[in-house]
Amino acid sequence: MKIIFWCEFPEQVDFNKLNSLIKFKTEIYFAANSIKEFKRIRKKIKNRNIKAGVWPVLDKKDGYWLSGFVARDKIDKLNEFDGLRVKIDVEPPIYKGKHSLLKDIAWFARYSIIRGKNNDYLREKILNLRIKPIMSGFLLPYFIRKRYGDLHASGTKNYICYTTFFPRAIRPLARLFYSMAIRRMERKRTFYGIGLTNNGIFENESAYENINEFKKDIEMMVKAGANNLCVYSIEGILKRKDAGKWLDLLMC
Repeated sequence: MKIIFWCEFPEQVDFNKLNSLIKFKTEIYFAANSIKEFKRIRKKIKNRNIKAGVWPVLDKKDGYWLSGFVARDKIDKLNEFDGLRVKIDVEPPIYKGKHSLLKDIAWFARYSIIRGKNNDYLREKILNLRIKPIMSGFLLPYFIRKRYGDLHASGTKNYICYTTFFPRAIRPLARLFYSMAIRRMERKRTFYGIGLTNNGIFENESAYENINEFKKDIEMMVKAGANNLCVYSIEGILKRKDAGKWLDLLMC
């Protein structure tokens, strides 16, 4: 199984620990607002097993994630990263306040009705990148995703399958849903994301309490036949006292 990582908060990474613990070939995509910021991060990678990629993000006031709802000049920031390994997180503009499941439902309900005016512009920009990106988005019906610009552009697809978004009592149902969906999909070139190992951009998202929860999600993906796994996030793993054991679980 191929393993890659997202890194949303590079400033939280202990790079000495990262460089010493990674024992398998992998890619890590670091969130960055500019090419200058990404190059500064990339210089800290001293492990030949790690290939660094960039995850372009915007200021929160501009939407944070790329979508057809952000301004064209913000979509143009992709030009800075042309020629690099790129992960593009296509989600509706970030909402204000803390994260909650109910807010997520309302958020997607709204953006499943209206259409991003710059969807086509985003699509053309992505298609013109010299290295095809990883397109990351939620495991939702296409009629919803296409409204905010998560289009079938060329490149590799990653589907967000985070069980920690759900209350613990219904996470077994979430795993069942993800497993059934994945078995019906083309899995050879598709990545499936598990997490969260730490809080995300909202700062209050639920994360794994222990390594056993992480193990359950890995086992779910193996049983579902996933060939490629994406983990959110490497900095969350490195913060754990037993980070090495967490990484060992991924060598399957």
